[in-house]
Amino acid sequence: MRKIILAVSILASFISFSQTGSLVGKILDNNDKNPLIGVNLILEYKISSSNDISVAKLTPEQSGTATDLDGDFAFSNLEDGEYKLTISYIGYEQKTLDIIILNKEQVSRRIYLEEAVTKMDNIVISAGKFEQKLEEVTVSMDIIKPNLIESKNSTDLEVLMNQSPGVQVVDGQANIRGGSGWSYNTGSRVLVMVDDMPILSGDRGTVEWNMIPMENISQIEVIKGASSVLFGSSAMNGVINVRTEYPKDKPEAKVSFFSGYYDTPPREGLHWWGDNTRRFQGLSFSYAEYKNNTGLVIGANVYANDGYKGGYIIDPNGDGTINHEDSIASNFGEELPVSEKWGRFNFSTEHKSKNFPGLSYGINGNFMYLSQYQSLIFAHDSIAYTPINVPEGSTPTHFTQMMFNIDPHVKYITSSKKNPKNQIRHTYKSRLFRDDYQPLDEERGFSNVFYQEYQFQKTFNKDDGHIVSTSGLTSNYIKGDYDEIYGEGGISRTKQMFNYSMYSQFDWKYKRLNLSFGARLEHFLFQEESLLVPVLRTGLNYKLFKGTFLRSSFGQGYRYPTIMESFVKTSFHPVYVYPNPDLKPEHGWSSEIGLKQLFKIGEWKGVLDLAGFIMHYNDMIEFTFGQWALPALNPIDNFYGIGFKCVNIGETQINGGEISLMGEGKIGDVNVSILGSYTRANPIILNPDSTYYEYINAVGETAEITYNNASHDTVGNILKYRHEHLLKFDVNLEFNRFNSGLSLRYNSLMRNMDRIFGSGLFNDGGGTDGTPTVLDISILKSRERMLNGDFIIDWRVGVQVNQNVTLSLIIDNVLNREYQNRPADLGAPRTITLKLSAKM
Repeated sequence: MRKIILAVSILASFISFSQTGSLVGKILDNNDKNPLIGVNLILEYKISSSNDISVAKLTPEQSGTATDLDGDFAFSNLEDGEYKLTISYIGYEQKTLDIIILNKEQVSRRIYLEEAVTKMDNIVISAGKFEQKLEEVTVSMDIIKPNLIESKNSTDLEVLMNQSPGVQVVDGQANIRGGSGWSYNTGSRVLVMVDDMPILSGDRGTVEWNMIPMENISQIEVIKGASSVLFGSSAMNGVINVRTEYPKDKPEAKVSFFSGYYDTPPREGLHWWGDNTRRFQGLSFSYAEYKNNTGLVIGANVYANDGYKGGYIIDPNGDGTINHEDSIASNFGEELPVSEKWGRFNFSTEHKSKNFPGLSYGINGNFMYLSQYQSLIFAHDSIAYTPINVPEGSTPTHFTQMMFNIDPHVKYITSSKKNPKNQIRHTYKSRLFRDDYQPLDEERGFSNVFYQEYQFQKTFNKDDGHIVSTSGLTSNYIKGDYDEIYGEGGISRTKQMFNYSMYSQFDWKYKRLNLSFGARLEHFLFQEESLLVPVLRTGLNYKLFKGTFLRSSFGQGYRYPTIMESFVKTSFHPVYVYPNPDLKPEHGWSSEIGLKQLFKIGEWKGVLDLAGFIMHYNDMIEFTFGQWALPALNPIDNFYGIGFKCVNIGETQINGGEISLMGEGKIGDVNVSILGSYTRANPIILNPDSTYYEYINAVGETAEITYNNASHDTVGNILKYRHEHLLKFDVNLEFNRFNSGLSLRYNSLMRNMDRIFGSGLFNDGGGTDGTPTVLDISILKSRERMLNGDFIIDWRVGVQVNQNVTLSLIIDNVLNREYQNRPADLGAPRTITLKLSAKM
């Protein structure tokens, strides 16, 4: 009997002990209602007598947890009482709830989190290929938000990036802080990507700006400095990563149409179109929805631009002697515009498996046709919107392209049941990119790119910090087939390049400290050459005070020349481009130290960033203008052998500083957002007297090329085609249904250029070297008006007609100033655009 009583007592005690309460629930995104993985939850017990908060009565397992792959969470063994639940997740508003448990019950909550769209908490992914707060990354990084994209009506990303701090795009060639000059968008040192996939053509290494879906961008992330460890050889000077918007639970469609025209130029000689009107217009569409665990986005864009360059010049003797007065008159009568048009269609899909939690897969695609006329050099300063057409009868080069890419992708995420924030991610991405192009009527070519990447990422959350380990393997096969160019002299017209790599990077966050270290091994196979190249990077970010972050980084870079840089031989009437099969790879490193200060003053919040940087390159590749061939029997037939060639110019260095400001706040009832920056760069060559190329001149002698004898301005050893000062500012105002914005850009004079541009060959009176004038196009005279640099103002204003429709007026180059993108290339006059946008 005693044993029975004892057993009953023990059982009763056990039942009494086990009857404790619990809290379970699910965390979801308030917009698309998708579960959020790895949300951090802290549970604190309120002591009833004093209303103080304490976690003393809770074990670590009781007081903290994170959501699993389905967004679920659970707290168990909770005593009756009042609790405080704090929910935090990067990129979302923090939420606090009061929870009361009575009678040992189970409390269930379904909780929705709002994205932190009104805060200055900027979340980036590109720096380490995982989500980080902008102020905690170890490199200089900027963000461009979609509201600036929409309000400025940028037809392609190339135009928009000129508003980004420290970034310039000239003739499609992107450069960051003076890290690149001008190479007509061939062989980019800045890697441009869409959702972590390169958007570079195969054999040319050209950034295909027009293929980027401007109608569906969530944000643009810009990394400054060598980033080759995670992104490969094309990221020597930095990365521009475009992140597209993921579909929400509610379907959304967006349509926009714009139409505009070029205003009358500031000089009569530029107004070659007379009483006609040079117009441009475009239409874009996007649709996104998430249904049955499947996300779908489709987009389309068409664009047509009559162009502001055109006309025709007269060479009555066929020898390059031009009567400019007759030419100006003839321009009004005959119209040969440098125009362009394109059409693009893109889609992306992702399906989340119900049977295998954490597994998602899909396929993306992009198809585009482009037709445009191109011009390298103007005919004369007096008619600078008219392209040169010597010998007489030549016309602007007509260039057509048909491009497409297909991108299958798979992702699988698993997490620890004990700590759901400890995750393992497997990602596979691939791309087939086909580029069929016809740069001249009689020439055709194509290139194929087959790119693959497998990435393994593991996240650890421990007492000694947060660790993210990212490793991967890539392969890239490029094939270029271009008979008229690559088949010169009996050499095989088909060129193939193979590139394999493996990389690993570790990011560790402990209290105030963020550390990053990575390494990559690249293997290049081209022709009969095989190269094995290691690159390293490291970075540090330390939180000095509340809102104050100090960072420092070092990274190496390496870039193999593209097929076209080494083997191209073609002409852009009348200028020729010559091959250099002996071109060597370029390599180097970059380093910086920076300070980021977050601030809040009243209703104003913002980020102030200061950075000092240095970039060092060996065997830098530059697009160089000179006399690379002997003149033909009729010299004008091959433009006296003058043209462009890619050459290694030796050892160079770019150092400088940058300050940028991003903020938002209110003045009365007006919402204000600002973005401003100033960049000072000192790009120099370190060995100006060193011979970097030799060739046989017109009299059969070996001629040596150095920086000093190939540069127009050698003062300070400044590299060619660089701006030393960049100033940018943008302000946007919103009041009720109205918004208005102003953008300002200033760059100093591009002091140095190829010597031949300033010589007597192209300038009446012998130019700067006294050589006889062969073809007077007055480049020096055109630069005299711009000795103080270029200052451009753009203005925009919009009104929200109703909840879904917005009407905008955009005026670019408000002051109608003359400016040069580069020597012998004049920028557009004032443009006036009307845009109608609708969301459904």
